[in-house]
This record gives sequence, C-alpha cells and structure tokens, in this order.
Amino acid sequence: MRWTRRRVQTVTTWVVVVAWVVFYAAALATADPLPPLETAVAQLVVPPLLWVVAARLVVRHWWSEPESRTSAMDLPGRLLAAAAAALPERRRAWGRAMTAELAEVRRRSARWRFALSSVRATLWLPAAGSWPLLALVTGVAVAATTAAGPAVGAAAPGLKVFAVTFTALVGAMVVLAVARSRRPRLRLPAPAPTILVTAGVAASIAATMVFLRREPAAAEYLPPPAAMYLAAVLAGCLWVALASPRWLGTSRLAPHLGAAAAVVFAAWFWLANRTDGTEPPLPLLLVLAPVLVLAPVLVLAPLAVFFVPAFAAGRAGRSFRSGLQAAVWTVTAIIPLTYAVWLPEGLRRYAIDGRLLIDGEAVAPVGANLADALAFCLGILPVFGLTLAVIGAGLGARTTDRAGPNDPS
Repeated sequence: MRWTRRRVQTVTTWVVVVAWVVFYAAALATADPLPPLETAVAQLVVPPLLWVVAARLVVRHWWSEPESRTSAMDLPGRLLAAAAAALPERRRAWGRAMTAELAEVRRRSARWRFALSSVRATLWLPAAGSWPLLALVTGVAVAATTAAGPAVGAAAPGLKVFAVTFTALVGAMVVLAVARSRRPRLRLPAPAPTILVTAGVAASIAATMVFLRREPAAAEYLPPPAAMYLAAVLAGCLWVALASPRWLGTSRLAPHLGAAAAVVFAAWFWLANRTDGTEPPLPLLLVLAPVLVLAPVLVLAPLAVFFVPAFAAGRAGRSFRSGLQAAVWTVTAIIPLTYAVWLPEGLRRYAIDGRLLIDGEAVAPVGANLADALAFCLGILPVFGLTLAVIGAGLGARTTDRAGPNDPS
C-alpha cells in the first residue's frame, strides 16, 4: 500500500481522537465527583482538536518540506536516513554510503533487511573520541552518580532518587558527547538562551531542595517515579540548551524568541501570584509594564506566549523547522523557570492563609504544592504549550509558503 500525505494525516487524526476518547472515558469512570456537563464536553473536544491540528501540520510540513529528501523515500529509506543523520560528523560519510547502496536494492523485503542491518551497525561503530578520555569521563560519571545519592540524601532525604537519576542522565549525556566528538568542546547554540535555561534548571533544583528542607513531610508528594520524571525533564532541558540537536534547526533567532517568551511568562506568573488582586508598587509597575500589557492576553489565551514566537520564527526563517525550533526552546525555557517560581510562591501563599497556589479554596497540606507544580509545569504546560507552538510554527511557515509564485498547493 502506498502511503500518501492525505492518508497519513487521516490515520493520524483517527489515532489521536480514538486515543483521547478512550483515555477520557477511563478518567471519567474513576472521577469522583464527575465534572459538570459543559466542562466535560470542553475537555472532550478541545484537547484532541488542538492535537489533530498540530499533528496534521507536522505531517504536512514533514512530507512536503522542500529541503528534505525523505518525502521521496519509502519507510526503509527514511529509517536509514534518520539513523545516518544521528551519526557524528566524521561518521556521516559512512551513513551517506549506506543510503546510496540502499537506492540500488529493489525488492522491498531486501530493502528492509539492508536498512535494519545498517541501523544496527550504527550502534556498534567505534567511538569517535579517544578511548582513554572516554574511559576517564565514564569513570567520573559513574563515581558522581554513586556519590550523589548519599550526599544529597543527607541534606534532603526526599531528593535521593532525584539526585541519582539526574546525575546519571547528565553523566550519560557527557559520555555520549565525548564518544561522538574527536575533540570535545562546548559549543553553545545560543549563549544567552542557554544560560537562561541552565540557570532555570539550577534554580528548580535549589527550589526543590529548599522546599523539602522546610517541609520534610512533603517528600511523600515526590515518590520515586515522580522524582525520576522530574530529573528526566530537567536533564532534557539541559540537553536542548547545551547540545541542541542538528535536526531541530540552526536558526539564530528561534532560541532568543523562545527565551524571551519564557521570561515574559515567568514574570507574569510571578506577578499574578504576588499581587493577588492588590495594586503592585509603582516602581514594579514601571519595570514590568510590558508584562502587564500582555497579562490580559495571557490570562484569556496562553496562545500568545507559545504561538507568537513559533509563528514569528517560522515566518522569518521561511520554514516549519525554524518555527519548531522556537517552539521547543519556548517550552524548554518555560518549564524550569515556572517550576522555580511555583515552589517558593507556594510556600509564601500557604504561610499567609494556608491555601494552595493553584487552587486557593482547596484544603490540603503544604506539600500538595509540590505535586501541583509537577503536574502543571512538567505535564499540562509542556503538552498544551508545545501543541499551540507547533500550530503557530505550521501556520507561520504555511503563510510564508503561500507567498511563493510556484507553490503547487
């Protein structure tokens, strides 16, 4: 069966819709109490609608992207091309040679065997870096992971699992970087956004440690699975900031647009919780005037902070990939910044009136703020934020494409 773009979009649409209906039906079956009818209808319709639009835009641009040759390949060719693109610089000649050899294989079963054997071979290629340096870095990573648990556990017992997982993931990224490069060197894709994200990750770790030291009982809201997830997300933010993958794009504007949007969102979030219905001081109003101008927009539709940077990057870079790069940078910067603001503000709010930050009427222990921060900043926010940003990237690139005189669409 020949897969066309329209067929892939149709299959993607049905997969998203059916998966969400099944998930939401299971959630309603265990919900107590049930949400109001209008809320249930909105929750059933709006999320899959956004995801379908984003998924169809991704398929459309991935399938017809002019700078990509994968649109003319079958599935074995795309699989091998993706594996070759992930190889380090000095190994890509081998990947191109395998791709060229695949073009001479005609039978479909033989193409699949050749592609899978080539992908398997990429996993066993010798490291590009020197073995003594690689062994040294690996030893340091293992020693740091082993020592992280007892060291952090002594200061904050609830962070022991997080410390081990985060150190192991960062150590694995460093080992991989050394193995992929002949001469390891730190090349920041965008210095200012990289520093912002790195500072946000450090602030998130510090805020979690302060929160657990002040409220040791809150460790029950950070069970091992949640601690591992927090470590994986923060390590992923560092990976995007310090070693942004080549396939994500090389636009210089996109990271700065994403970082600026993250600063605006974090400043608005902090200000909204600090004012709490009161008038802020005049100096604060003057400093945060741009944020106050955007505040009504962000309250009514967070679309602005996610949609606009991706749309602008896609339009300026004349490609969906540039918009997608801005989308990823926006979400990557917003996650640690918002999380780092949430925890201290949650402690402050609870000390004032005993209420939680996100649900002021709920009666719950102060540690519930930690669970809310994990659910919102590391769950709801990136899922829906990235969806809105992908839509912005797709529409920005599509608007640019329509300006072309020979656009067949």
